[in-house]
Amino acid sequence: MKHLLIAGLITVPVASGMVATWLWAKRRQQVNISVRLARLVPQIQTMQRPATLLKFLEGSDDTPQAVFQFDIPGVEPLKNLLYESGFADRLPQLLILTSGLFLAPVVVAAVLNLNVILAALLGLGVCAVPFILLRWKSEAVRTRFTEQLPDAIDLMVAILRSGHSVSQSVEAVAQDLPAPCGAEFEAVQHRMNLGQPLAEALAYSARRFESYELDLMRRAVAIQNDVGGSLAELLEKTNLTLRQRLKLARQLKVITAQSRLSAQIVGVLPFVLVIALNFISPGYIQTLWGDQLGQMLLCGAVVLQGIGVVVMQRMSAMRI
Repeated sequence: MKHLLIAGLITVPVASGMVATWLWAKRRQQVNISVRLARLVPQIQTMQRPATLLKFLEGSDDTPQAVFQFDIPGVEPLKNLLYESGFADRLPQLLILTSGLFLAPVVVAAVLNLNVILAALLGLGVCAVPFILLRWKSEAVRTRFTEQLPDAIDLMVAILRSGHSVSQSVEAVAQDLPAPCGAEFEAVQHRMNLGQPLAEALAYSARRFESYELDLMRRAVAIQNDVGGSLAELLEKTNLTLRQRLKLARQLKVITAQSRLSAQIVGVLPFVLVIALNFISPGYIQTLWGDQLGQMLLCGAVVLQGIGVVVMQRMSAMRI
């Protein structure tokens, strides 16, 4: 039985390495295709729509998707998470890291003849840490992007009213604003140079960042393209709405601060009590580690604790 377990533990990292290698090879192939397409675009004279390196969805003429994508279910949200966090090309490394974090406790438990089930649960908890950190990083980047967006729109309005074009206003935002807003508008400018209208270029960024504020700006630009009028005036009115939303979001964050702090305290308190009891009365909670029933109760307590923290976070979160 032990040999089968060790064989299974060896098979998992080997399979993970094969999958990571296949993903890397597929990405290299798609990069080569995109480079060849970029060379052929100037030679194409008759095209039904503007030249672009973005692939369109089947049956849709206005919903672009990136060329660099994997046809594996569940990978696209993970790629978006990596993109928002600033690690767009680190998917194979992330898969290898999580596999190693999961297998390390299991291998140690198998070698030292410890409880493999508890080690596997510990491995699941440890391998979730990179995803939690990535989620925290992406939320921070998204928040910073949302806070910088009104300043970007103000700069675009000023450039437009001075008589410059839309592409020049986008270029000014890309050059003058720091990341992440400046970097994302640089990508928007790149897509515009490849032939996409501003509304479609903004739609791609709004979907990647899941930004309602940027999507609102995209809708304003699309309406101006359809009905005409002053784009600077329309963006100025849209920016007023965005600033009011940010003000309301800050007020709600202050109001729900107590609930969020309570959720954090409730989440940390059981672990603090376990450590304190172990120091005050050694052996008092030893049953939880040595007895099978205690281990089951401990696993159930951890699961229920996680569910409680998530529920309290949901209760204190408000969407505007």
